[in-house]
Amino acid sequence: MNHSKEPSDPSWFERPQNIRLMIIALVVVCAALALADLFYTNPHPHFDIETSFAFQAWFGFVTFVVIVFLGRLLRLIVSRPEDYYHDGDR
Repeated sequence: MNHSKEPSDPSWFERPQNIRLMIIALVVVCAALALADLFYTNPHPHFDIETSFAFQAWFGFVTFVVIVFLGRLLRLIVSRPEDYYHDGDR
């Protein structure tokens, strides 16, 4: 019995023009938040680097990149071969 369905129209989030629109909106919001840093001063910075322009933005981005690469390294350590649970009887 074949359970395949006819492909339906893509949802709003799957349409290429809407994906492009969401990316543009995300870039605009990120740029606006970074520019808002010009009008805000942290009243109690713990370190001098926290007073640099858009510190939260670039620090968050660098931290995210480091976490992704650490995850890739962790995958090398904890991953098993694809046929790890194969019992060999088949």
